[in-house]
Amino acid sequence: MRAFFSEKNRSAGYARDRMKLLLVSERIDCSPQMMKLLRNDLIHTVKKYVVIDEKGVTIQITQEPPVLHAVIPVLKKRDA
Repeated sequence: MRAFFSEKNRSAGYARDRMKLLLVSERIDCSPQMMKLLRNDLIHTVKKYVVIDEKGVTIQITQEPPVLHAVIPVLKKRDA
């Protein structure tokens, strides 16, 4: 029974995070598609220099103050 509630809490957290992202993207006039393109461009650029965990990459844009916050888990530096 406990596993059911913890799964529900995780789903609620994911839904809440998606809603926040949608609201922020609307406020700064940036569509979810544009956010996805931005995320993909960041991943492509950073991968030139380091090995990253692509599934762990998250981006957020806050309105006050306007800041782009990216979390990019780095696994190791890329060999030259």
